Amino acid sequence: MLEHLLFAISAALVTVSTNLDNLAVLLGLIVVVSARRAAMGFIIAQLGILIVSLAIASGLSQTGILSWIGYLGVIPLVLGLRGLWRQFTLHGTTETQDYSHVSSITALFLSLSIDTLAAMTPLLADSTTAFRFAALIGAVVAILGVSAIAVIGAPHAQSLAPRFTRLERITPYVMILVGLYILLNTPTDVL
Repeated sequence: MLEHLLFAISAALVTVSTNLDNLAVLLGLIVVVSARRAAMGFIIAQLGILIVSLAIASGLSQTGILSWIGYLGVIPLVLGLRGLWRQFTLHGTTETQDYSHVSSITALFLSLSIDTLAAMTPLLADSTTAFRFAALIGAVVAILGVSAIAVIGAPHAQSLAPRFTRLERITPYVMILVGLYILLNTPTDVL
């Protein structure tokens, strides 16, 4: 039982760390769009990402290539290393667009959530059903927590968004750790 709880916490940490950029965007959107609409778009997008991750992970485990699933850890590892490289060499610019409908907000967050998909899919694929369920619970709690932070922070969104953007610097490190975790033989392995 403790292993399941720890795995749920690790999935929650992966979800939070890969959504720090989304939190900054969410806080920015709350300034121009209602908090309810912005949070709804974020939650719908993140639940969609989890469903796609689970579907891909389930499909992989049913194809008979279970011995290769651990190598999916290369995806978040490469993304993490790329993010780390970009952090030290490039200074990104952000473009602001007008998003007013929940569907537009959802599409925005889906496009920003490829890192969550890349981290959660191998994590779920490399796990037994019980661990998958624990990971999904942890991820959903994290998604709701990120949404709550954004809604609570809405009155202070202009001052909080830059702080969360700075926290985004830890995301590549988390992606690297997730990739290494998946590449290693763990107690959550399907085999």
